[in-house]
Amino acid sequence: MKKKPILFESASIFSIIGSSIGFISMFISTFFSRIVTEKITSVTNITATEKLSPVYFATLMAAFCISLVGAIKLYRMQRAGLYLYLTAQTMILFLPVIWLGSNSFSTTNAIFTLIFAGVYLAYYKSLKD
Repeated sequence: MKKKPILFESASIFSIIGSSIGFISMFISTFFSRIVTEKITSVTNITATEKLSPVYFATLMAAFCISLVGAIKLYRMQRAGLYLYLTAQTMILFLPVIWLGSNSFSTTNAIFTLIFAGVYLAYYKSLKD
């Protein structure tokens, strides 16, 4: 395929942007976890933040990094990017549930992950090995 379909290219670019923002925010949260935890307490109804730790944020940062690499590979039409992206997004969806409990599941994140995965899977045959 010489020219990428606009839907595929747009999804790839948005995935790169989202993964970059996630990586940067988790990077900052890892090193400033005490300040971030205080901010979370002040703007949400979460009162028990003792489970939030630098390890939690670092694990999510690693998952966003894998997602970013996968999104870049997808932009380059490489099939390996799909596997990296889907693995990382699954981690990003379910790590908070495992670490913090079922109330931390993000429906919005799940919807966007399914939409983007659907776009990528629709063009699966066009991806290079």
